[in-house]
Amino acid sequence: MTNARRFRFKPHVVLTYVLLILWSVVVYFPIYWTVITSFKLPVAIAEKVTYLPWVDFEPSLHAWRAILSRNETTVIRHFANGTVVSLAASAVAVLLGAMAGYGLVRFQYRFGSWRNSEIAFWFISQRIMPPVAVVLAFLIMYRVLGLLDTRLGLTIAYISFNLPLAIWILRDYLAEVPVELEDAARIDGASRLRAFWSIVLPLAAPGLVATFILNFIFTWNEYLFALILTFQEAGTVPLLLASQVTGTGVQWWRMAVLAILSIIPSITAAVILERYIVAGLFTGGVK
Repeated sequence: MTNARRFRFKPHVVLTYVLLILWSVVVYFPIYWTVITSFKLPVAIAEKVTYLPWVDFEPSLHAWRAILSRNETTVIRHFANGTVVSLAASAVAVLLGAMAGYGLVRFQYRFGSWRNSEIAFWFISQRIMPPVAVVLAFLIMYRVLGLLDTRLGLTIAYISFNLPLAIWILRDYLAEVPVELEDAARIDGASRLRAFWSIVLPLAAPGLVATFILNFIFTWNEYLFALILTFQEAGTVPLLLASQVTGTGVQWWRMAVLAILSIIPSITAAVILERYIVAGLFTGGVK
């Protein structure tokens, strides 16, 4: 009787799982389609729609060889540029965002009729502003300063682009850190800066990591700034993807390979840093 009650049919549970499975298919099917397209010959893509390898079409490494062998130097340069710029811009944006968010939480500012809440909203309003409105100004400034087509110039642009979002997110995380812990550290002789580095930042580790991941993904996938501010040497992965649209048509098989390679860094960063998010949560609870 107990077993029958335990395994009783529950329609709402079954419906929930069915909806989750259907939605998973909708979400992951584009990834599956990209993967199988990377193993198709150009003829197989042009002939008809196929779904199953070894059933509808014969898989081939033609596109992978074309990308990794013939264009190895170009691919490595674009991926190296994207990695360096994304890591540097995200790290600096998180650091500056943590400092600014801490100031908005712990101090009271007044700028005319503005208070802390209005200043914080002004920061996020800069992120709401479309990048196309300021990219021309960046182009003119960078031409004068000699920063066009350089990793440093692209990094500075992305820092200014990501900083408002970092401030907005980290302000809420830092507000959850008890001010009594800082007061106790200062009573023991620590300066405010020491308390910020040793007490506040470790407790806000989940927010720092989450903000870093968001900034990294936004920077890695950004296209407009990279298109306008770079030419050859500092190009990133989105530009490499766009270059597959040629005068003879879209080279879908090559674009599929590059698309698979382009999502690997973001997935890797999310998987690696996920454990730090969990560790940060437990650390904050213990402290």
